[in-house]
Amino acid sequence: MTRLPEKGECCYLAVIGDLRRSRALPARAAVQQRLETELAQVSRALADELSSAFVITLGDEFQGLLRRPEAAMPALSILEERLADLPVRYAFGWGALATRLRPEAIGMDGPCFHAARDALELAKREQRWAAVRGFGERHDAILNGLLRLLGEVRGRWTHTQAATVRAMRRAHTQREVAAQRGVSESTVSKALKGAMYDATIEAEAAVTALLADLGRRPAPVSDGASDRTNSPGAPGRESGG
Repeated sequence: MTRLPEKGECCYLAVIGDLRRSRALPARAAVQQRLETELAQVSRALADELSSAFVITLGDEFQGLLRRPEAAMPALSILEERLADLPVRYAFGWGALATRLRPEAIGMDGPCFHAARDALELAKREQRWAAVRGFGERHDAILNGLLRLLGEVRGRWTHTQAATVRAMRRAHTQREVAAQRGVSESTVSKALKGAMYDATIEAEAAVTALLADLGRRPAPVSDGASDRTNSPGAPGRESGG
């Protein structure tokens, strides 16, 4: 059974980032310090799209709260840019809040966080780059199919291809990327082709368009959502990670 949010109920897109294999990372304390610094930069870059800023909630997790679901892919691009060499998986959950909104995405609870937590469990279980929950079974399946394909493509990128894709997102032309990276335009073109850059951008645009459409309609949420907690810890603890 699902229900639609009450008339006037505000929905958000909760974002959870999970640092994979964090205990195996060298200089873990330095990694966490860097993560804190980079998330502050991400929050500044996404200030117009965030309802609650990104913040570390557990040793290997962080959260943020987006105003609009269609901001998911731009947010992912910025996160991947800032956290380029860190193995992060992402989860998105669409729904309402059961607690008051806070400046940082911690100490809150509600269906959006429950959906994001469910998406994270899916991503962990099936080793996905990103997953989503909260838009209804049919639309979740479509979105997760697209995200899985994007994740599989990304997982095959070489270091050079990934760096070239990141540079191309910021630039206007391949010539500009070539100048920035000190390589020939043909080298840039070859890297982008190998990374399936055009197909990646098209798929990301499809995800964004679908999310924009879904964001204009109420999101189905579980009847029992208000009885659950986003916290992976003891029952009754407020959300935030």
